[in-house]
Amino acid sequence: MRSRAVFLALLVPVVAACHDEKPKVETSGPASAEPIPSDLVYNSFVESTKPTPTPTESSASAAPTDTGSTAKLDDAGADPKSPLRYAFGTKTRTVDAQLENTIVGAPPGMPSPPPVHLVFTATPKPKSMMGKDATVDIKVTKFDITIPDGAGPSAAGQKAQLEKALTGLTGHFDVTQFGDIGQVTFDTDSLPRELAAASDKVAEALQLLVVPLPNEAVGVGAKWEKSDSKRLADQGATVSMKTVYTLVSRDAHSATIKVEVTGSGSGTDPRSKGATVAQNSSGTFTVVIPFDSVAQSITGQASQSITRKAAGEPDQGITIKETQKITSK
Repeated sequence: MRSRAVFLALLVPVVAACHDEKPKVETSGPASAEPIPSDLVYNSFVESTKPTPTPTESSASAAPTDTGSTAKLDDAGADPKSPLRYAFGTKTRTVDAQLENTIVGAPPGMPSPPPVHLVFTATPKPKSMMGKDATVDIKVTKFDITIPDGAGPSAAGQKAQLEKALTGLTGHFDVTQFGDIGQVTFDTDSLPRELAAASDKVAEALQLLVVPLPNEAVGVGAKWEKSDSKRLADQGATVSMKTVYTLVSRDAHSATIKVEVTGSGSGTDPRSKGATVAQNSSGTFTVVIPFDSVAQSITGQASQSITRKAAGEPDQGITIKETQKITSK
């Protein structure tokens, strides 16, 4: 789930659903710098949740295999040391997620996505009596967006339509005892096409619900990492990501882990020949995980800077910041 980056599909559908005015297209007049297109804004922390995977030049299997951790240990930490492993039970946890975005330097017609508050259940279903591997079933019980300032008269109705369509959304993902996760699959066939992409926002809240763990025995202060680089063939983008995990504390039932994410990518703007779009992203989160279920809490902020370059035009740049506060019980 953490290994794939996609364009931030929610940026257009959700914002558009709460705004009546649409950006106007200039049909005449002097040439000017094209703003960064919203469909070229991609988020390193969100994976595609569509049933058909995004094409890549080399696609890995969507299902994880429990042959060992895919994380690389950098530092085993202090003594005493012991392995970190998930042993999934069957308890359903109710996850409450609050996601808030701001955009700095946004061009006209690209308001910040509205704050999202969603609640969903996460139920592990162990694949054996040992509880090592599991399938986690997801069901959205609440999806609420805040209507932004300046919304048109039909915004309330559009907001209600979106919230009604996404409440009850179900999905699942596979996970191993090392916290390696397969692709999140949502049952979106029943959603209108213009709303189906909004399920990516739910996937965004899932990214750190389960944290990758190393093979080796570790102690407090241990660091391990996962890196990935892919070319998204259908989007003309190349994305590289690195995530570093630090064990802050642990006991017999849970662990607190600091997660630091960095990413970079580049692509093309199909509207303008020779125009490029580049992004750099980072994020820092504190995650508390019980070993028998999904995370108890996730707090932190991610930031993404996007720059568009085209010959004869001034560079265009925006920065997207997202704050996450997620708890489960």
